Amino acid sequence: MGRILLIGSNKGGSGKTTTACNLAVALAKDGKDVCLVDADRQGGASNWCAIREASGHSPNITIVQKYDNLSNTLQSLSEKYSDVIVDVAGRNSREMITSAVVADILLCPSQCSQLDLDTLEELQQQMQQVKYLNPTLKVLVYQTMASTNHKFIEKERSDFELYLEEFPEFTPLQSIGRYRKIYRDVISEGLSILESDNNSAETEVMDLYREVYHG
Repeated sequence: MGRILLIGSNKGGSGKTTTACNLAVALAKDGKDVCLVDADRQGGASNWCAIREASGHSPNITIVQKYDNLSNTLQSLSEKYSDVIVDVAGRNSREMITSAVVADILLCPSQCSQLDLDTLEELQQQMQQVKYLNPTLKVLVYQTMASTNHKFIEKERSDFELYLEEFPEFTPLQSIGRYRKIYRDVISEGLSILESDNNSAETEVMDLYREVYHG
């Protein structure tokens, strides 16, 4: 059975689709047979894949659009692919819950903002219920859109880690995604950060990839 990585949270605008697309390319470049499931009705991942295919970029990423109850679909896909990545909408949704009951990992991108962090309490309650059905589910919290200003980096990270201490069921990742325009630019071209010339952003994605899949 392949691994199922669910990328979701109860707050939009935290970089879920960007993270999903970058990790899909990282897996494909590592020789994995990956399937990206777009379960967000906004269709960001599907649009990215369409642009990527039309532009002739490689490696090719298999995309599946599916909504509502995803459990059976994801289990079937995990029998065919070595890795399945699921991108869901930034809210409490049927797609997120039905994915979580069969996923190996829930990766929750979150900004260090009160609005984002406040949603972790709701997520904790949801995952406590999910774990009755999927007790081995790991929940990883990934700091995204972090400041690049050296005056604020340490304080922002300290605040993020301090808040996460209130949720011992969640594991804060050491990897950090910073607020960089290049992330938006490459996605609009059907590319990943790993296909850009931004070494700092590429290092961030590879650090995340290694920590999630090899950590």
